Amino acid sequence: MRTIAQAGRGDVHTLLIVLPLVFFAISLAFDVVAMLSGAHVWGVAAAVNLAAGLVCGAASMVLFARLHLGYRPGSRARELGFLFLWLSACALLPFAVSLVLRAAHPGGPTPPASMALSIVALGLATLAGWLGDEATREQG
Repeated sequence: MRTIAQAGRGDVHTLLIVLPLVFFAISLAFDVVAMLSGAHVWGVAAAVNLAAGLVCGAASMVLFARLHLGYRPGSRARELGFLFLWLSACALLPFAVSLVLRAAHPGGPTPPASMALSIVALGLATLAGWLGDEATREQG
């Protein structure tokens, strides 16, 4: 029996893979707007999106770790899932450091190191999201 969470092509995890990526990409876009305009409000909006992405990314990892335990040992889905979990952790760490750097400079512009960390971490998170989606497709 299919539940509402499994309706359509995928499941809740598919949404949880994409949602943090959207938050992180919007955060980076807001940082660029803040840098170009000099308006502090865009930096605050970027930090809020960054925090939301961290929460969603952590939720995605927890849910996927539960699903990962059910994958057949030695299967391609299990190997992809393991890579997803490690890359997700490696991507969330720079985003968290970026958020801490922003908190250290609350009144000023976004630190360049924070933006650089966000760019690198967004690339890692995108790769991790692709691997997570491949693992869920492989599992069927």
